[in-house]
Amino acid sequence: MNQQKYGITGTQLKLIGIILMVFDHVHQMFYYAGAPLWFGMLGRLVLPIFLFMAAEGFHYTRDRKKYMLRLLIGFWLMNVLTFIFSRVFPLESVVLMNNVFGTMLLSTMMMSMIDSLKEKKFLKAILMLVLPAIPTVLFLLFLNTNPMLAVYSSMIFPSFITVEGGFLVVILGAVLYLFREKRIIQYIAILLVGLISTGFNFTNLFSGNHQWMMIFSIVLIALYNGQRGKGSKYFFYIFYPAHIYILYVMSYVYTTFFLK
Repeated sequence: MNQQKYGITGTQLKLIGIILMVFDHVHQMFYYAGAPLWFGMLGRLVLPIFLFMAAEGFHYTRDRKKYMLRLLIGFWLMNVLTFIFSRVFPLESVVLMNNVFGTMLLSTMMMSMIDSLKEKKFLKAILMLVLPAIPTVLFLLFLNTNPMLAVYSSMIFPSFITVEGGFLVVILGAVLYLFREKRIIQYIAILLVGLISTGFNFTNLFSGNHQWMMIFSIVLIALYNGQRGKGSKYFFYIFYPAHIYILYVMSYVYTTFFLK
């Protein structure tokens, strides 16, 4: 991607995404206490931004295996921490199920599949598709007969239908990578996913059915100047789970000791 003199760097774009993400999770953890709905609306811009930057990062990283391994470790760690926190601090009003690492991992696997197909490494391409397909099939098979087994299978390895955003968002990540040199096509892809996310129900777009607001991420992505910028690549891996569990515990404390 051509670098531009003006605009924002990848680090700055990620920081904007992180700020919007915090607003979103404040709404998630404190909606019952009156956290405004527009906090959650701001959060709809986050996932397209992170998928866009994942496509950039996957293209430029020196070791793609380590890149995906970090996401897998993050996925496992959050599953364990979520299990612990939700039982030590049980909350009826908040469901703790955040784990965007799974979405990012499957998206990068689809990116790897694209490269493998281009390089005619068909066995590797099939592997990238089959690995997440297995827990997807297991989830569907056991969903009605053994729900817990279905859940645990998708905790070992992320599946297409249980990750945040679902299959559609994973595909969006792959498309953003495939057309990373063609911004217009990337914007159209985000617009299409935003349209599909409405379920073609346009009656309450500003009162609950606001996933479509991801389309506004296009404005921020358009400002990206193609430069990485300075910053720690491990910051997100630490901040993302940390702020979620801090907010969750704060919500538990509020409901337990103050909301009575």
